[in-house]
Amino acid sequence: MENWYRYTYRPSLLLIILFSVALALSGCSGKSPGGLHSGSGHSKTLKESPRPSFLSSGMMPIVLEEGEFYKAAGWLDDETILYIANTETGSSLYTHHISTGESRLLYKSEHPAITAEISPSKNLILIHSAGADEAILDVINTSGQELFSSSIESHELSFEWNSFAEKTILVSAFTEDWDFKTYILDLDQKGLEQISLPEPFARWVSSDQLVFQDWDEDGMSLEAPLMSYSLKEKKIKQVFRSIFQFDAIGKNVLTINMLEENPNQANYVLYNKGFNQLGKFDAPLLTSFSGWLVPFYDLMNDGEDFIYFRALHKGEADVYDEGFDLVRFNLDSDEEKVILSNLNNEPLSCAPSAPLCLYGFQFEKLLDIESKQIVELTE
Repeated sequence: MENWYRYTYRPSLLLIILFSVALALSGCSGKSPGGLHSGSGHSKTLKESPRPSFLSSGMMPIVLEEGEFYKAAGWLDDETILYIANTETGSSLYTHHISTGESRLLYKSEHPAITAEISPSKNLILIHSAGADEAILDVINTSGQELFSSSIESHELSFEWNSFAEKTILVSAFTEDWDFKTYILDLDQKGLEQISLPEPFARWVSSDQLVFQDWDEDGMSLEAPLMSYSLKEKKIKQVFRSIFQFDAIGKNVLTINMLEENPNQANYVLYNKGFNQLGKFDAPLLTSFSGWLVPFYDLMNDGEDFIYFRALHKGEADVYDEGFDLVRFNLDSDEEKVILSNLNNEPLSCAPSAPLCLYGFQFEKLLDIESKQIVELTE
């Protein structure tokens, strides 16, 4: 899953959701609502003429002939990214080949697209668009063919592709008061089935098993047990007694805790789907209003390397201004290597096996790990 944000605590998540919606709508103001449809002319090319490379490795920037760049959505393969452009009549999704510079129209929407999420196999794309009083979900393939479309009454959505059975997607729909309902979107059955979960932000750890943190009702605790829920058995059991944060990244599970023997350090542990430990390391803690700040991270090199931002030392996140090291941690050898220094802590989305990452709050930059260059995606 190419998720932009790794949430440190539930109040922080809601602020980020509000920011994302406001950003999407502000970039698409003045558009009349209408039905969502799959675009015609999927082979339309934005620009195919040769252009000078914008990296030493010969990669080409996006040249927009229509609309404005909103954000990139991730990698379809090692040389092709997906991005969203806002137009006067809605939003358009394009693929962009970074070596040839060719951008092709994949899908058009009459609604402003908030985000698009690429499936684990890179064969499907989920598009979340904003209707008048509802959220619109569409799933297309990489040819632009619409496979599923539905609307959900909600103020905001959260969704999670299943890395083990990607025809199922977890969807959480929120009201303005942040009450929620959770659903399983089954692409084979082409329907949404409501399920009962005590927390909305769950992650897949097998084809039919989810994990989530069981937070206290008062919401004041910085740690909570990690629980698993079986869709088949409808049973909940405890996995870990207390953790600060968790995530499912690829087919692995990440947990983050403060070290008891050193409260200035965070302990990152990666597990496989059976919760067998794959690797662990420590990093300085930055405190925030919600507890601790967890910098952004991702997997790269076909899941063999964990890449993350690391503060130089402990401190307060609001006043920390010394930049972050971008560090690569190898899961086989437990070796760490600093790739770049003095960077901003911004979201990462790395190519499956190439040494390239999208970087920034709109994935508007391209980071070449080998040449150590960072450039804007658009001219």
